[in-house]
Amino acid sequence: MNAGRRRALAFLATAAASAAVGVRTPAQAATPRVVSLELQLTEILVSLGAPPVAAADNPLYRRLIGRPELPADVLDLGPIQQPNLEFLQYLAPDLMVVPAWEANANRVTLARLAPVEVLGDLSPRPPLERLEAVARRLAEIVGRQAEAGVLVAALGAACARARETVSPQPTLLCRFFEDGRHLAVFSTKSVLGAVAERCGVVNAWTGRQNAFGTSLASVETLASMPSARIVHFHRGPETERAIARLERSPLWRALPTVRRGEVTAMPVVHPNGGLASAARLADQLRTTLGAHG
Repeated sequence: MNAGRRRALAFLATAAASAAVGVRTPAQAATPRVVSLELQLTEILVSLGAPPVAAADNPLYRRLIGRPELPADVLDLGPIQQPNLEFLQYLAPDLMVVPAWEANANRVTLARLAPVEVLGDLSPRPPLERLEAVARRLAEIVGRQAEAGVLVAALGAACARARETVSPQPTLLCRFFEDGRHLAVFSTKSVLGAVAERCGVVNAWTGRQNAFGTSLASVETLASMPSARIVHFHRGPETERAIARLERSPLWRALPTVRRGEVTAMPVVHPNGGLASAARLADQLRTTLGAHG
């Protein structure tokens, strides 16, 4: 089957799914039909109780975010970088929302299909301040301002609970790459690092970080942080393969942190998730790093 035929069949199947959604309720009719082209924006809309009519990369959302659960009737537009433009045209949404870091790639093309709003910015503002601003703007769009306030308050409460219990030991927040030689480190300019900092966690990473607050490090780098504990996000088979390779490494086994048994896995939290993901991370840090945990 050639590529054109596959695209046509995919379009027809998705259009049929769209038709099957049925007539909208009065409450739904009063809410703009929004399409989300980024996982963070999708999560926030779902958290607000106003899920998008369609979103990019629903399978990735369910794998990396999971909660809040994506409703089954949110239609899938395909990959984030290459959304199905024919289906977007068919849907004729009231608005498409895209993040600032993806805006330049498709904005001109998307604007031919429906109004586009770019959310967020690339300024050096604190990451949680930017995230809150995005959530409040989305809430304005869909008429859920009170719900946004609840999400912001829930994150604050979760961080306050964690701050009461986390121990002060420096902590490296990371995920391991499958090769068993490298890791992504989440520092204070990342959403994950900012949540950890608000929870009272001392970030052990003092090296360079990119605009999103992450750094690529080698396992050898960990030798320079002998007093730090390691908390890593477990991404299923990928992480299991990484750990298997690390455990065969004499360097890894010789690290003071490893010898003390201070390497802890926690469920994955998407590094660029919404306020609900941030609150979930705070709860996980409280459980994982509590002084009596």
